[in-house]
Amino acid sequence: MPGSLDTQITEHCGFLGTTNNRVSERQAAADVAAKWTFALLWLFTMAVLIRPEDVYRIPFHFQQIFAIGAAVAFAGALFARRATVAWPPELVLVLLLSGWFALGVPFAYWRTESYTTLTAVWLKTVFIYFLLTQSLKTVDRVRKLIWAIILSELIVTSASLALQARQALQEGERLAGVSMGMLGWNEFGIAFATTIPYIAALYVSRRSLVRTCLLMATLGTMTWMLVLIASRGGFLTVAFAILLTWYSVLRRTPRGQMAILIVGLCLFIVLAKAPSLFFERMQTIWSGSEVPTDNVVVAANESTEGRKLLLERAIIYTLRYPIFGVGIGNFQVINGTELHRADAWYGTHNTFTQISSEAGIPALVLFLLLLITLLRHMKKVSEDFADDPANAELRLLARASAASIISFAFGGIFAHVAYEYYFFYPAGIATGLWLIAGQIREGRRRPASSLEVVPTTRSGERFAR
Repeated sequence: MPGSLDTQITEHCGFLGTTNNRVSERQAAADVAAKWTFALLWLFTMAVLIRPEDVYRIPFHFQQIFAIGAAVAFAGALFARRATVAWPPELVLVLLLSGWFALGVPFAYWRTESYTTLTAVWLKTVFIYFLLTQSLKTVDRVRKLIWAIILSELIVTSASLALQARQALQEGERLAGVSMGMLGWNEFGIAFATTIPYIAALYVSRRSLVRTCLLMATLGTMTWMLVLIASRGGFLTVAFAILLTWYSVLRRTPRGQMAILIVGLCLFIVLAKAPSLFFERMQTIWSGSEVPTDNVVVAANESTEGRKLLLERAIIYTLRYPIFGVGIGNFQVINGTELHRADAWYGTHNTFTQISSEAGIPALVLFLLLLITLLRHMKKVSEDFADDPANAELRLLARASAASIISFAFGGIFAHVAYEYYFFYPAGIATGLWLIAGQIREGRRRPASSLEVVPTTRSGERFAR
């Protein structure tokens, strides 16, 4: 005869307790694996931004060591079934874009160059983006990754300003900086612009004198380095990012309104101290057709004309090769070969025409769909948690991520960085926030797992509900 109901309930509770313990153990093991992956990815971020090998000529790359370590940690977690792969729509779009790039290699103008760009540049970027999407499981990790970016930028810009007298750090009269990677030369403005919204979000979300000083120091050194680089596209991108950050992150809080006043004052001081080279280059943005006599202005105008030529040629190649383009990494090769001009051996100086001319119109459509998906998801996260004080930081970071992505899109008009990390770090952060928001929504919908035992009728029997 079956045991009493009390006995069945006791056995069932014991079974649930054992199951919950096993689940907790698996979750703990998965969390340890994810922590190792994230820790190594955090170190990779510092290494890829600071690039110590550029300064000290170290014979090996820290980026490779940390990237391989993060890959091994995640692969080990998958093999041990302590982790699963998340498949957000953004990741699927990136993989589809990768597949299209690969399909275009056999049709490239110079297949070797296309294959090299695919394997040595693009797939590395995709791999880091993939690890970001899989390891950014909490808001705390997102915050720590942003701090890694900000501290790296502070270190690089401080070193560049301290050592600016060295000839090796100069490009003519302009400062190039100590880093030959993301934080050097003309692309510095894009890296700066995509970070500004996150600096604002961290400033608004937490009150701390030390944090505030670090954020203000980073903003100050990066602004001054931007002035010394004197990049017109970079300056316009940063100005756009500041306005967008004020609108989307800062204007709704008293602390944010105070921040924008401080930033405005700092910009006034920086511009007042800026060298004449900066103003000479900036005036060419709006200058008329008068004949220039200053060498700096002449060089800036020649650069403008050269970029117009590159834009025209990129459109020509897009229309001539609309399906697969000329092959990723091939624009400057085919353009220089066909025109036989020294000023033709350059990239497109536009991210969108870089993709359309080198990978075809379908690749551009996929990239634009990725941008739109990221922005839609960040808008939804911001709206879903608008009235949730417990997740205020998540909402703030979502708004900052949207501003960062839009800033990149604006800066992409002036630089060709489609295959680099510039876009895919904000994209990885945004994707991570979308997955975190999904976990919170799922937790709200999930019923209580505990077994509730309540008294019932006069007989004193109990039942499980």
